[in-house]
Amino acid sequence: FLLAHMLKPPPILMCAPVDAGASIADSPEPSRRPFTPEPVVVMVTPPTSPPTSPLLSPPPPTLRSPIAQRSCGRSSSLPTANDPGDDSFCMQLYSPGEEGLINPTHIAIRRQVLEIRRTQSGKVYFQCGCCAHLPRGERGAKYSTIAPTSLKNLYHAFIRFMMYHVPACPHIPQEIKELQPPSATKDVKASGIKKYWRANAIAKGLRDSDNGRGIIYEPS
Repeated sequence: FLLAHMLKPPPILMCAPVDAGASIADSPEPSRRPFTPEPVVVMVTPPTSPPTSPLLSPPPPTLRSPIAQRSCGRSSSLPTANDPGDDSFCMQLYSPGEEGLINPTHIAIRRQVLEIRRTQSGKVYFQCGCCAHLPRGERGAKYSTIAPTSLKNLYHAFIRFMMYHVPACPHIPQEIKELQPPSATKDVKASGIKKYWRANAIAKGLRDSDNGRGIIYEPS
């Protein structure tokens, strides 16, 4: 039996006949699953602060020099409600014969604009005589009054008055504003001009107060 089984021929597989006129397109398409893209996960890393560098750091605030602070300071607060002005006292800085000793523009301001005034307590201040008839808040220009702390500082206070008040004051005559202010005369050095300003003020009866906080009028 085993031998007969082994000698038995294999079965013949029969294939279905193929139609020669049929095309590949006529054959049924295999079923396809719709394509679904997989979600993409993006990892976002928060940015880190860059290292601080001296070149990238903001610059420190600009500090004014002492000279700039003085030149940009406020004008004098004199007179005040507690120490009003003495209306009976008014003098000029100008003295006859100073032509040629200081520059002509300063002479014109000393003669026609700047007045020497004092408060009822005796403190001396200098004011623009062209706008003094108005309340201080209506004069239209700062530095309408100046009160140097000493005779040594009188010239510097006058320069501030020239720089800030004279060009802006609407009550000063235009012909005075148009004067060209030379830095100094040819015959007198700047140091000599400052000495003249102090000596001239002393000759008019001005001197430093005993407490060092201003100028007073005390003729000899």
